[in-house]
Amino acid sequence: MVKSLMDRMPLNDGFTIPGIGFGTWDVSDAEAEELVFMAIMRGFRLIDTASMYKNEAGVGRGINKAINAGISRDDIFVVTKLWEDEMGYDKATDAIKASFARLGLQQIDLFLIHRPSKEDGVNIETWKALEDAKDSGRVKSIGVSNFSRGELKELMENSRIKPAVNQLEINPFHNMEEVDDFGYDNNIVSMAYSPLARGRALEEGKVIKIAEKYNKTPAQIVLKWAVQRDIIPIPKTKDPDRMKENLDLFDFMLTDEEMEKITRIKQASNFERGHQDHNLGKRIGVDTHTLK
Repeated sequence: MVKSLMDRMPLNDGFTIPGIGFGTWDVSDAEAEELVFMAIMRGFRLIDTASMYKNEAGVGRGINKAINAGISRDDIFVVTKLWEDEMGYDKATDAIKASFARLGLQQIDLFLIHRPSKEDGVNIETWKALEDAKDSGRVKSIGVSNFSRGELKELMENSRIKPAVNQLEINPFHNMEEVDDFGYDNNIVSMAYSPLARGRALEEGKVIKIAEKYNKTPAQIVLKWAVQRDIIPIPKTKDPDRMKENLDLFDFMLTDEEMEKITRIKQASNFERGHQDHNLGKRIGVDTHTLK
């Protein structure tokens, strides 16, 4: 577990990764430059984007603006992802080159498959392109997003490089214990998108009560819950004050009992969450857990 903002977690390939990051899902390219710059200047060192977000160019401008302001590139950890229409060896190879061009960076710290393909062999062929990118040295680490235990196992059995990270939706309503445990057993770090459950977790009575005890915000309690599970949360906010607030996690520790109380929130809300997600999925025609 990271114990300070400057701590990094070890990855299975010898590199290290910051313990909390800044997410850019649903941030426009025009907004991304200033938001990413503000996030870095307030202390974030991990920045997460994706080709599907259509904001890699703005994210890259924000990163380069921070570098020009005196932040070392070596201290900034950049994550991006290739989308489902960029799967397969040749398409993935082209997608990696395109992300480099949009970001305007010489090196990408972590490149992920955004979500698994259901077509036979496609995940493996895509992974080979990521392995080659890592071999080139321009991509430091490679990983996946939204992969189940079975999909991770199949990938590991048919590849020469193990994924360093699996990015998942993880929050008190969707805590992904089985997949996270599988990753932990195989030295694959879990990274949490939507760590605050799109704000729902901040309204939970148990979270609010714990926050009052520590004189912290509900958001800080939920983010700390992730950090103490050795999960890297990547909250998104457009508010500069909340950026600083989301990093102020290292002057307190949740007890085992408090950790368990937050984890058990899922059990009380499973029926409600399943019903809402099912209805939302029917309306928009997608799996609502793999959008980000």
